[in-house]
Amino acid sequence: MIKGKDLAAQPGIDCKQALYSAWGNFYAAIKDFPCALFDENGFIVIHSADDLEPCGIKVNKRTNIPQRIVNLPRYRRFSSGRESKSEGPQTEVGADRFFEGASVTLEIDRYERDRLGRAACISHYGCKCHACGITLSNIYGPVADGLIEVHHLTPIASIKCQYELDPIRDLRPICPNCHAVAHLRSPPFSLEEIRTMLARSLRNS
Repeated sequence: MIKGKDLAAQPGIDCKQALYSAWGNFYAAIKDFPCALFDENGFIVIHSADDLEPCGIKVNKRTNIPQRIVNLPRYRRFSSGRESKSEGPQTEVGADRFFEGASVTLEIDRYERDRLGRAACISHYGCKCHACGITLSNIYGPVADGLIEVHHLTPIASIKCQYELDPIRDLRPICPNCHAVAHLRSPPFSLEEIRTMLARSLRNS
């Protein structure tokens, strides 16, 4: 049986946890970062919890990616020794067994987030999305009071060293939808680019 730790041993794939799914959709819980998710033909590396949001994945939750990792923006195919795969989901005939849970622990850096910095950002800016302008509690009611995500204007993984976070300068509150769209590209779309997308959509509607 193929295991994530065996695939992660390939040159250039650095991770603290490695999970394998032949189809690329069902995985065990992601608990450590960076985490590599593998399918038969390639992989993605998730550097932090922020990278999970565009995929709809939660830390410490069993992972299901309906469209499979091949459709995620940062998917990379194995450079050699494996068959190439056409874009988009495929059906594997006769597949009626599923395996998950393989993990590996390596010595590797991870990027820490300061939860107090997140709280300071929200305290300063409030819970209104700085991309689309919505406040989720205005749509869903009291159940969504305080529900907002915090976006790093400069991706923390790109800094590659410890630095002093300024929550007012470096962070902005944005809703889960806008946060997901921001991370559909690497480097992420800026808040201004997302506002432009929304304005264009309104003009065309």
